[in-house]
Amino acid sequence: MPTLLQPGQTLLFLGDHTSPSAPGYVEIMGGIIARFYPDLHLNLLAAGSAGQTARGLRSKALMDIIVSSKPDWLVVGLGLADALREPAALDYLEQEKKPSAHVTDDADLTFGPEMRVRGYKLAHAGDSSREPEPVMHNLESFTSNYLSALTELRAAGIQCAVLTTVLAGDDPTTPVNRVLRAYNRVIRASADQSGALLIDVERACKDILDRAINYKQTVALASSTGHANPKGQALLARTTLNAFGILPQPGQRMIGR
Repeated sequence: MPTLLQPGQTLLFLGDHTSPSAPGYVEIMGGIIARFYPDLHLNLLAAGSAGQTARGLRSKALMDIIVSSKPDWLVVGLGLADALREPAALDYLEQEKKPSAHVTDDADLTFGPEMRVRGYKLAHAGDSSREPEPVMHNLESFTSNYLSALTELRAAGIQCAVLTTVLAGDDPTTPVNRVLRAYNRVIRASADQSGALLIDVERACKDILDRAINYKQTVALASSTGHANPKGQALLARTTLNAFGILPQPGQRMIGR
């Protein structure tokens, strides 16, 4: 796959997991590009922050800033803050804060609590699709704001790349992740309708979590509120670079690098 990037281009990153003071996955990307593609001389600008929303992206103030700055690519990582405002996600996170007493069972007595395996880890990866869909209160407004922003940006000559969200915690079946899946479906559809490049972070996360479940392991790429840890940041960087054609697909090698 040829790279979509040209030497000297500027990429502006908005949304979660990156900010001017903590570049996150953007900094990781910069290191990889400098090491393997020094001739590209890309300008990567981390301008995101936790809590950015689709409504904020669509605001006239931010749209004017983006259009006037004329980046070659705008990389949009929104959806997490909007999704976490859904009552189903808020209720679950409130329950997570409450202390719960652990009931010792025969397995604990035999193998010790350090060998404990959560019940959901024993389920097949595909079983999560049987979970009921949570009721959404804000998805319609997110859809309208998100697609409208991407459409306006394209009309202004801004090339957009959009990221689906990370999966929160180590259990893909939680109410938070079911909410995130619904928002990610909107992101994928909006990318298709607006002609934006899709960077499917959710799929990359799911592949890793599914493998962990199959091997009865615990892997978390982000906190229960979707804050990406170092492993999650590395996955964000790799998935984004893959989408732009910078990194090879798994199993391939960088020829001549």
